Amino acid sequence: MVALIGRIAGGFVPPAPPADDAEIPGYPHRGMDWHIVRASITLVSATLHVRRLFLAILSISFFWAMGAVLAAQFPPLVKNVLFADQSVATLFLAVFSVGVAIGSVAINRMLKGNVSARFAPSSALLMGIFVLLLYWLTKDWTPPGTELVDVREFLRHPLGWAVVLDLLGVAIAGGMFVVPLYAFLTTTVPKSETARTVAANNIVNSGAMVLATLILTGLVLVGVSVAETLFLVAVASVIAAWLGWKLHLACN
Repeated sequence: MVALIGRIAGGFVPPAPPADDAEIPGYPHRGMDWHIVRASITLVSATLHVRRLFLAILSISFFWAMGAVLAAQFPPLVKNVLFADQSVATLFLAVFSVGVAIGSVAINRMLKGNVSARFAPSSALLMGIFVLLLYWLTKDWTPPGTELVDVREFLRHPLGWAVVLDLLGVAIAGGMFVVPLYAFLTTTVPKSETARTVAANNIVNSGAMVLATLILTGLVLVGVSVAETLFLVAVASVIAAWLGWKLHLACN
């Protein structure tokens, strides 16, 4: 039965040989290395030696580091600062997801289908402005009562809709910043090295998010408030803009 299914499937699934069997100078030798740490180091070092890829991966990693801080601060922001319940946190996550989608579509229209990082610096700065506005909106938030409020009551707050729209702005700017960089990773390397480049990017992204989480933990332990961490993320967006600008110059 298994053999029969395999033969039937083989008639519908076209063959997919490697895009290029030739070894490419500067990239690691193809083959399985069962030593995970050594293989990861080899993969990342072989990818980051290309300046354009180094700057793109660093920019994406910085974005995800800031995203990790924001995601980690959403629950305490909603509960301890905005005095709202889980439904408001869910609303924030939904707005964030929609905003990233809007940003990705908008930047595609602006670039007219071209792969470029020319809007990365302005997108990062715009994201920082929105995060700074979120800090300003939440640092002196006045609770409507003593109990946690739901979505309906939260939106009745004088600044409720301002917070939601500001989060939407953060997400749109974030989508405009990071989506072209992912396209850059997959279109500026040989087709046979695309998977390795994406894998190296994921490894560095994970390390950046872990490092950001550890830094956030240290800041919380020394008494930095949720609103103050938002201010730090806004300041960090300047570094993301600088990395985006360096990438844009490296591609020209």
